[in-house]
Amino acid sequence: MLFTRFARSLLKNRPLWGWGVLFMVFYLLLGAFVFSSSLPKLPNQAIVGYTSSWYAVINLYTLASLAISLSFSLIFSTHSLAYSFRFTRLTPKKYFANFVLSSAIVGLVLSVLIVAATYTLFSYRFQINIPPAKPLLVIAVAAFSSVLMCAFATLLVLVLINYLGLKNQSFVSFIPLILGFGFGFSQLFTSLPKALLYASPYSAIVGLLYSGYSGFPVLIILTNPSSATLDSYYLALSLVTWTFALLLIDAYLLGRIKPRSVEEMRQL
Repeated sequence: MLFTRFARSLLKNRPLWGWGVLFMVFYLLLGAFVFSSSLPKLPNQAIVGYTSSWYAVINLYTLASLAISLSFSLIFSTHSLAYSFRFTRLTPKKYFANFVLSSAIVGLVLSVLIVAATYTLFSYRFQINIPPAKPLLVIAVAAFSSVLMCAFATLLVLVLINYLGLKNQSFVSFIPLILGFGFGFSQLFTSLPKALLYASPYSAIVGLLYSGYSGFPVLIILTNPSSATLDSYYLALSLVTWTFALLLIDAYLLGRIKPRSVEEMRQL
């Protein structure tokens, strides 16, 4: 099955494990043992909030790293896909459904590992038990977020393939991670406008993962317990709306994919 092949290929992707898991665990180590060293003695509730804010942002980076791997996978398949859709039984809908499903499963696997690393490191550091307060919410958000990242990566690649060419593919492939760093760090320390936070799927991912891990309302500034809160319902609506909108656009563009040679990437 295509789904099995896609999933195995992603799970064997060494750069994904290196940047999406090991490097993110290093970030968690910094959050647990380095940045926390300057904190005053905190009540348990504040510790849970601190832990959850780190988890939410790092999991976002992990899923953005998955998007990069998906981008390169699609780019190197473009030439064969264009002909397969025309001359074999493989249809764009079948291919895309398996591509999205495998991305969701792999994203869940990576997210579970980040949850485990967060729980282990921060519980050890603060000497209290800090498990996810709403594990089912964390799983649901991680799955939907994986689909969103897949859809976003696919959109960027298909725009290149169909309209712009592959010369700028390296930069474009990293856009999901660049946006992740921008929104992730901003929500940790900065008060962004509510309208922007509700409109951004990245903010929705961070906020919902934070709420799922901590069990607390979503804060505008995740590291500030006295910060104003966001409505989780609107964040979830934003995430779902963006996901389905991108999937519909991807389905349209994938059916019109053009054969491109990967040699274009080497042109100056």
